[in-house]
Amino acid sequence: MDFSAFRGLKQTEDIGENTTVSLTQLPANILDVFIPGYPLISKFIREVFGFDVTIVVSVAFLIFGLFSAVKFLGQHAYSGFWTYFTSFIDIESDDDIFDYVMEWLAEQKISKDSRTLMARTGRETAWDSLAGEIDTALDTNQLLNFSNWDAKVPPTFQPYYGSHRFFHHGRYFEFHRLQKEIMGSSWGGGSVIREDEHIRLTCLGRSTQPLKNLIREARDHYLDKEKSCTVVRRPAPKEIRGRGRNVWNRVATRPSRPIDTVVLDHAQKDRLLADINEYLHPSTPRWYANRGIPYRRGYLLHGPPGTGKSSLAWAIAGVFGLDIYCISLVEPTLTEEDLGLMFTSLPRRCVVLLEDIDSAGLVKRQEPQETDQPKEESEAAKLSAEIAKAIKATQDKNNKGKENQGITLSGLLNAIDGVASHEGRVLLMTTNFPEKLDEALIRPGRIDMKIGFTKATRNQMCELFTRMYSPDAEVKPPKSITSSSSSKTTNLEVASPKLRNRKRATAQDANLKAITSTIPTPPDTPGYSAEEPSSPEPTDLHGIAAAFAKRLPEDTFTPAEIQGFLLTRKKEPERALREVEAWRDKLMQAKEEKNKTVQ
Repeated sequence: MDFSAFRGLKQTEDIGENTTVSLTQLPANILDVFIPGYPLISKFIREVFGFDVTIVVSVAFLIFGLFSAVKFLGQHAYSGFWTYFTSFIDIESDDDIFDYVMEWLAEQKISKDSRTLMARTGRETAWDSLAGEIDTALDTNQLLNFSNWDAKVPPTFQPYYGSHRFFHHGRYFEFHRLQKEIMGSSWGGGSVIREDEHIRLTCLGRSTQPLKNLIREARDHYLDKEKSCTVVRRPAPKEIRGRGRNVWNRVATRPSRPIDTVVLDHAQKDRLLADINEYLHPSTPRWYANRGIPYRRGYLLHGPPGTGKSSLAWAIAGVFGLDIYCISLVEPTLTEEDLGLMFTSLPRRCVVLLEDIDSAGLVKRQEPQETDQPKEESEAAKLSAEIAKAIKATQDKNNKGKENQGITLSGLLNAIDGVASHEGRVLLMTTNFPEKLDEALIRPGRIDMKIGFTKATRNQMCELFTRMYSPDAEVKPPKSITSSSSSKTTNLEVASPKLRNRKRATAQDANLKAITSTIPTPPDTPGYSAEEPSSPEPTDLHGIAAAFAKRLPEDTFTPAEIQGFLLTRKKEPERALREVEAWRDKLMQAKEEKNKTVQ
């Protein structure tokens, strides 16, 4: 038996026992695992350069291993620290809070010192004025040119995608702006990938209260700039509504309209404001609940076009500090499911505006025809009946293949007054033809008050004329609106006692002035050059207004028509008085001839 192999193994073990392995000189077989062919390379370098590279390679491997271990432990320690000793709040881009935070960050130091920013074109509305614009006198001999107007609007800068760190009120915060791709539906029915983003606010500590305070501060900062404005919202596109969130889109922000600029009978205006004011009072929901009455209120504004129905809805939202949610029932993509989702997504208090409800196809249901028909009918009558029947059958067949038949009367009634319908909103409907509406739509409980608008009376003409030529008055914002504890404070405390405790016969005008004094007016009209005629004195102005009203017949012209005439002479009351008779005769003749192109 050959024991030579065992003797060789024994010698190898003896050599291994007598060999000392240094930390800076790893065995060649270990280095060969990480660097294939290392023994040959090491032998070549040693023979050519006379230098043993094993020591250098071993030290490099030890440093790399130590660095990797420290990095691994550091990452786990960092991750554990941010997991157990920090708090964060995520905000989606389709929420209003996202705009609040981004607007606030754009004005903070982080947007000035950060090395990674995103620039956006500055947007100015028609009501925003740059420094020195209002005081600029209007030169009637020179036309305005706005070709370089955008150059005066500075761009806005926001933090770019990624992580940003900042201190606020002595506390450390991290801001993460992330972008993601989501699947959405297109108009053609297919699926598309669109980009969405969200932000994450992180702070040290296990409490989220500092983050809540920061978000509240950003919200108050955003709303403080819109304290005298009314926000208009409309339904979001169908592909976004299908995701179950962001049902409403913010489409406009405009200065609130003072209620005294709405031409309406003072008794009706006063009664409407008192009813809405009592309905929105914080104690009213409990009163409704204790008596088992649904907490809803609806108002129908009806009258000829141009009498101020939509203007009144706008003014109501401004008086009570509410947002307006406009719904068009004739939108082709709107379904009854979407309508129900929109109503359930409304905030606690808001104004829901359904304009021109008579044009949405929700006409009065046809009464059943009498069954008693004459036995003998002419051949022409029979032929006409057959033709009408065939046309109706063809229309029904064509409509049957359409994907969306619009909103039915039943669907609208369920959204307004159904079991799961929203409570707390102020529902306003406008119509030019109230007689066309179905009785089920305007019954008490759905429509609780009807406000009729008529063509201009003599008092309304005087009011229009006086307001047009009165000098601009500066009205300071009310203190209740600038409070930082709520987003939009209504004027309930101001309006409620004055609307409830007064004598209607003697204090209607004073009461309306008390309410509207809390609503800031739009910006002053531009200044005019010295050649322009100045506004007359109040005594002269009222005399001219009375003379102006006497030259126009009552219940003939709408307030919009009279206002359009005055706008072309907005600084010349005497000229308006001189030319009103010619304008009156021309417009009345055009109405008799049904000419719609008269100026």
